[in-house]
Amino acid sequence: MQSRAERNKILSSLWTAKIIPLILAGVVGYATYVLVALLSVNYLLKKQHSHGAAISILVVYFLLFILMAASFLRLVYITTFDPPYVPLGSSAPPAYRHRVNYKSTSKARSLENGIALGEYDPGDDLRGISAESKARTDPDSPGLELFYTKDVFICEMDGRPSWCSSCANWKPDRTHHCSSSGRCVRKMDHFCPWVGGPIGENNFKFFIQFNGYTALYCIHLLVVMAIYIRQQLTTKGEALDPHFAAILALAGMFGLFTGSMFGTCIHLAMTNLTQVERLGSGTRAYQLAVLKPSPDQLHYVDPHASSLIPYREITYPLENGPDSHSQGWTFPTSNASALSDSLPPIPSKTKQAELETPTRSTRLSSSDPVLDMSSAPVDSRRSEDSSTETSNPIVPQLIHSRLSIETQQKPPSLGAGRHTDIVSSRDLMATRTFAVLPMETGENPWDLGSSLLNLETVMGSSLFEYILPFRRSPCCNHEDSESHYTLGPAVDRIKAKYHFMNAEDIRAKGGRWRPGSNSSKH
Repeated sequence: MQSRAERNKILSSLWTAKIIPLILAGVVGYATYVLVALLSVNYLLKKQHSHGAAISILVVYFLLFILMAASFLRLVYITTFDPPYVPLGSSAPPAYRHRVNYKSTSKARSLENGIALGEYDPGDDLRGISAESKARTDPDSPGLELFYTKDVFICEMDGRPSWCSSCANWKPDRTHHCSSSGRCVRKMDHFCPWVGGPIGENNFKFFIQFNGYTALYCIHLLVVMAIYIRQQLTTKGEALDPHFAAILALAGMFGLFTGSMFGTCIHLAMTNLTQVERLGSGTRAYQLAVLKPSPDQLHYVDPHASSLIPYREITYPLENGPDSHSQGWTFPTSNASALSDSLPPIPSKTKQAELETPTRSTRLSSSDPVLDMSSAPVDSRRSEDSSTETSNPIVPQLIHSRLSIETQQKPPSLGAGRHTDIVSSRDLMATRTFAVLPMETGENPWDLGSSLLNLETVMGSSLFEYILPFRRSPCCNHEDSESHYTLGPAVDRIKAKYHFMNAEDIRAKGGRWRPGSNSSKH
């Protein structure tokens, strides 16, 4: 539960974020009055009769003003009415449900994602049962399907995604909990009171455009005011207009601020990082849950790879079992010295003899899809000709290792109130086994290897998308089956290291990529 101090901090940040945009609008209005009325009309047209100079100044000014205002309004609208929040979990405290436009945005988005929102039950907290404990021990925890239906996602050491105890929900890739807004934010960059809230995946592009156009707008004001202030100071009989000096100071201050922010944001976009991710990026090592290829695919890459497995595995959907900490885990028998502390009890010799001569309930025929589908999703990854599996010497060894562990656990859950003594082929076809693979320290899984390609994930691929603040960033599209965000060559190198793919199939560094498609990076 939130403390009173935390709630007051969040409310203060949100109210401040609502007021500051009005202050910015007032400053721009004052600048417009000075440049149009005082400088262009009163000074240049009426006093100096400089029609050409006045028209040129006004044309450039209003061109930059329109672009700046359009990007600012687009940014404030997205931040206010569709912020990049992650939907709340069903056990989130009621105070979280009164955030800005929660009912009209996050609830609708959560229903689209299949996450059911319920009423908060404080009884669990009173009994000492935390939402995190319930979610991690519940194999049907809402939201997990959004992760294991992808081929790759960021995970903890246990193979599950990160959990936010405040929002009571699993955290998607590149998500950070914002203490200022009290919500988890997708691809969070920072909380900006100047535009009304957090900057994340769906408004970062407009934030870049707003800072860029504001910097140009301020430079225009700075140059124009500097020229005519100097003219007033050097002309006899003319006094310095204090409004010109005020606009010069404001333009210099805001121009320096927005210019530096624009440069920083462009650099982050070109390296495919956020402000949050850049902090400690040199010492951070991500854990990846990578969908394990079928035995045939593993054998094709390296016939000996399956017997030398230095990683741990987890199978989704999770099973109902007495030991919640080992739900879904499969421990290959190869790297025994490294995993000896984590392995479950080894079956007795009698049990092993029984497994070597399978009974009718566990016998696997050459055409049974369990040989291939125990670790592959229902898609093209499954081999069309299952008869080739019997010729693979690796398959019986993998099946024997898998069964020797699964026979010590309860049968997998087939839904509420439904259990069976025999794992059906249909249920095994729906399972997805992931390997937990550690990346090297400092590696960025989303770096596409090219500054331009990284920039395209934020700004888009056409010139109009760079200039006009209308279309959202391509990174807002999470429909790709590979991952929540487009992955780079570093992930392929990890897969090749663990013999999940051939080294020559690693996507080329800086290869072409179409926004919204992870399958065309070559």
